[in-house]
Amino acid sequence: MSDMSTSGAGRSGSVYDAVFTDKKDNSTMTQEDFLKIMVAQLTNQDFMNPADNSDMVNSMVQYSNMQAMQDMLAFSKTSYAMSLVGKTVTAARFTVSGGLDTTTGPIEKVSLVDDKYIVYVNGKTYELHQIMEIGAPSEEKKCEVTPTAFKLEADSGDYGKIHLKWECPTESETTAAGLKYSVYYSKEGPFDTLEEVEKGTLYGVGQQKDFLEETLTGLEPGTTYYLNVVVTDSAGNKAVYKPVSTKTKEQ
Repeated sequence: MSDMSTSGAGRSGSVYDAVFTDKKDNSTMTQEDFLKIMVAQLTNQDFMNPADNSDMVNSMVQYSNMQAMQDMLAFSKTSYAMSLVGKTVTAARFTVSGGLDTTTGPIEKVSLVDDKYIVYVNGKTYELHQIMEIGAPSEEKKCEVTPTAFKLEADSGDYGKIHLKWECPTESETTAAGLKYSVYYSKEGPFDTLEEVEKGTLYGVGQQKDFLEETLTGLEPGTTYYLNVVVTDSAGNKAVYKPVSTKTKEQ
């Protein structure tokens, strides 16, 4: 039962009422509570001394302000819930047996169920307050450097040889110290994506540190080659420069 009252006679003959309610938090006032109080005031006012019009206006202003704040709160909560989609979170809930069920993963979607926002993590449902930790959006990891903004140059030397050099793709000494380079070449282009470059031929030993030039030998004379360098950062993420092409000298 949502409302129930019991009464009994006390020692002095007074009657005590115990009221039980489904309301979870009696310390907060809803719009419905506010209207009930205002209507009760109007209904029970002394008609010989009615409420002042200014009091009525003040009450209506208070009601409007409360409604506006609740609307803003609802909008903010909606925006926050929607912004979580795609982010990696750790959520936890108690099981029937009293254990703690913890899941980490990207939020797949958010639903509004019975005025509560429910998030889906690895197929499981959690409420917003059950989120313990929020990480960055789940997305493909990117290399911490952008080589396309730096020069890659190729010059044809003696026949069958190409000298390749490139700029370090960062001005940070700490980042530069963790970079590794791999030189690739091919007779076919284009040669401007990581997938296309790694389908080519790796020259020498890949993933080398502390070198910014390489001389490719054993190439066919009078042949056009596409060349590029794969950069690998300290976390293992890769990126490539803008490709260059050059023709080896005739024999």
